[in-house]
Amino acid sequence: MHATLPAQSPSLLSEEFARSPHPHYRRLREQAPAWWDAETECWYVTSYREVNALLRDTRLSARIGSGFFGDLDAAARAGIQDVVDFFDSWPMFTDPPAHTRVRSAAGPGYRPAGVGPLREWIAREARELLAGCDPRETDLLGRFVHPLAVSVTCRLLGIDDEHRESVLSWSCDIIDFIGVPQCDPDRAPASRAAILELQDYLRTVILPMARAGQGPPQIRAFLDLDPHQGAALYAQLLTGGIEPVAASLGSALVSLLDEAGDVLDRLHRGSLDAGQVAEEALRYDAPFHFVPRTATEPIEVAGATIRPGERVALVVAAANRDPAVFADPDRFRIPAEGDWDRPHLSFGAGHHFCLGAGIARATLTEAIAAFAEWTAGRPVGPIAADRSAAFCRTVWQRVAVGL
Repeated sequence: MHATLPAQSPSLLSEEFARSPHPHYRRLREQAPAWWDAETECWYVTSYREVNALLRDTRLSARIGSGFFGDLDAAARAGIQDVVDFFDSWPMFTDPPAHTRVRSAAGPGYRPAGVGPLREWIAREARELLAGCDPRETDLLGRFVHPLAVSVTCRLLGIDDEHRESVLSWSCDIIDFIGVPQCDPDRAPASRAAILELQDYLRTVILPMARAGQGPPQIRAFLDLDPHQGAALYAQLLTGGIEPVAASLGSALVSLLDEAGDVLDRLHRGSLDAGQVAEEALRYDAPFHFVPRTATEPIEVAGATIRPGERVALVVAAANRDPAVFADPDRFRIPAEGDWDRPHLSFGAGHHFCLGAGIARATLTEAIAAFAEWTAGRPVGPIAADRSAAFCRTVWQRVAVGL
């Protein structure tokens, strides 16, 4: 049984949907918590209860399903199979036990003991970036949000200034292939070239550094993995470390300077912890809207039947605003003392809970604290923000004050 959307619904691939997805998510969640989109050939599940359960359901595989290939014929698929095989090795696209082996190797560096020593450096970096900015007129995205996300990721992965620009360029070309609703073979050549460059960089720069006991402790994990697994993990950490943090920090700043001015006032007075604001930013506007899965068995969801082989998008961005779980969910708000929210799902759940959640939380918390200090008692220009028309993720095109 396929639950479908009303005829007047905008295409998921439309600019209208991408620039303002939450009103559409709300209507879809209300009309059909599980619905089939024929254009993208995928199920979309939107209620908190169902998404939370399905994130832990072993009948859903994280592997890249055949639906990603759309109508590509066998010859076209064969021409891009090497690129697909690379993504198939990413922890986020693997199932246990392969997923468990890679995560076990990388996990220690991202636990509290591994992340804790970085907090002081992150706080200092955030304050230094803001020190040269004028609250009355500043490009916050270009001078604070993105540079901080890049600096933290590069420090974790041992990327020095000499190689930073090249590595970030490879990251963009790699994610460009997979960050679409269905496969586009024309994107494969650039992604393939970037994969080869990144593999060579890992082999000639990062692994020798790790063997010598140099660089950040997080890179030691790559010594315990075979070259293919190591390159796949490195690529996932690289591509997944910058954009989500930049998206959530951008969302926090836009909200604090716009509809959530009362929250910023509480930060200034010291009656609110920056970590609470970071969690609300993650709930309010999830950086990645969907968690992709493929059904391996029939699954009944909210009166719909998902069949084996069908793709499923678990829409955490919609689940995070489910009024059955969150009070006043379409407003950026901090629960009153004594109240509490259920955990948001922006980091996923179960086996695939985000490996980098700890460092993302630390970065957002220290950045928001630095921003509160920077704005306290100073005139701040009017906020100007534009959202990019990005499929299934939050991307800020502009976050500025006074410009």
